[in-house]
Amino acid sequence: MNCPKCGQPIKEGMLYCEHCGWEMHLVPEFDTQVEESIAASMQEVMHQGFEPKDQDPAFVPEEKTKPASRRWVLIPIGLLTALLIVLIVVVVVSSRHSSWYDSPEQQLASAQEYAAKGNYDGAVECYLRVIELVPDQLEYQMELAELYVALDRADEALQIYRAVLMNEEAGLEIRLQAGQGIVDYYSADGDYRSIAQILVELGTEEVKVAFADYLAEPVTFSQPEGIFTDEIILKLSAYSSGKIYYTLDGSKPDETSELYTSPIYLEEGTTVVSAVYINPYGVKSTVTTATYLIDTSTPYPPELLTYSGKYDYPLEIVAQAEEGATIYYTVDGGVPDADSTLYEEGLYAREGTHTYRFVAVSEAGLVSDVISRTYTVDFSWAEYSSDEAWELLVSAQMEAGVITDQDGTVADHPEYVYIYQYLYPVSAGEDAYYLFAEVNRETELSQTGTVIQNRTGIYYGVDCSTGEVVRLVLSGGRYAAE
Repeated sequence: MNCPKCGQPIKEGMLYCEHCGWEMHLVPEFDTQVEESIAASMQEVMHQGFEPKDQDPAFVPEEKTKPASRRWVLIPIGLLTALLIVLIVVVVVSSRHSSWYDSPEQQLASAQEYAAKGNYDGAVECYLRVIELVPDQLEYQMELAELYVALDRADEALQIYRAVLMNEEAGLEIRLQAGQGIVDYYSADGDYRSIAQILVELGTEEVKVAFADYLAEPVTFSQPEGIFTDEIILKLSAYSSGKIYYTLDGSKPDETSELYTSPIYLEEGTTVVSAVYINPYGVKSTVTTATYLIDTSTPYPPELLTYSGKYDYPLEIVAQAEEGATIYYTVDGGVPDADSTLYEEGLYAREGTHTYRFVAVSEAGLVSDVISRTYTVDFSWAEYSSDEAWELLVSAQMEAGVITDQDGTVADHPEYVYIYQYLYPVSAGEDAYYLFAEVNRETELSQTGTVIQNRTGIYYGVDCSTGEVVRLVLSGGRYAAE
């Protein structure tokens, strides 16, 4: 193929003329010699088809002679021959161009040839075609990124580096190349924070290790925050060779705070530890904060203000514990602990004789000694028993349309039942009531052997003397009728 501008020969696959710099088209033009040959052939055919042969002046052709007929037949044959030659040339040239354009090897060879001669723009075009043909060959993308850097098109190179790091199929070596490209891009402007952000966002563990000094990940603590019954030694660690600064009062640490050089000894009490890591390039991590409560002392037993004895009125059990401790109890059972029933205000003794056992549990989970009390509550004087009070409550709920039968089937929701659980007698003002908790149970689950019961938070009271049914609410440790 010859250059259409200067006529000099052009090597196969070249996009520019080496002699005059003329840019070649994707579909090369015909070779000049071929064009001249085609033109000569066409002229000869046209000459033979249209120029009359030398004749004797005295010769007078007859009408419709055979030679005249043969001459006109040669005209379309000549045209077809010319067209055939043109078609062959087009097919050959197009085939050669198509072979070059669709071959990643030839495109790569052309790209490298362009790059070697400093024609980076031509090399970029070839590399783009190579990547289009073999997009899974990431090394070609990295070579293109190098060209972009040489052309001062670093932003385009950065996009390639990010894409390589995000590619799950990329190997470690090429990931490290991409990581280095990102480091070079941002470090040129001293933007080390962006390096840390991208490596944390896109880098694998191997990449993070390789570029650890650029990272600024949060400080890690050797102990999770929480409550402890023994003094602890807390170790702080960072990802690389920067510095850790910390505070023990919950304030935000910075370069002026205490420099971490050895483990921190945490003693009795509450300590809020905050730490920050600053990498060798001055990039700070986010602050890590944790609260530690060290409680090594066993709490005192709860104080029971209600003494053991026999009572003929609703008996409220009042207990107190030291600050920070919680009270738990059992009734006629084993030794209480943090898994036992939580004591709350408004607890009354049950009818009959029962032994209550109480403990105090510290925030660290340490349990006090057990305090026991035995109470006998005699309600034989009441006009109604607790069983009779239950029947009165169920009847009242049926009359109100809350339930449809004594089994507690909920109106409009037969899949549920309300169970009225008797607790104990309580005082509301000057009156004594039997206290019942409303419990919701799913009947469908109970038929399969699984029972889910949840208190609705509604309480009812039945007056021990009059049988009146009321709603009771607990406020400030005292019950009141609505």
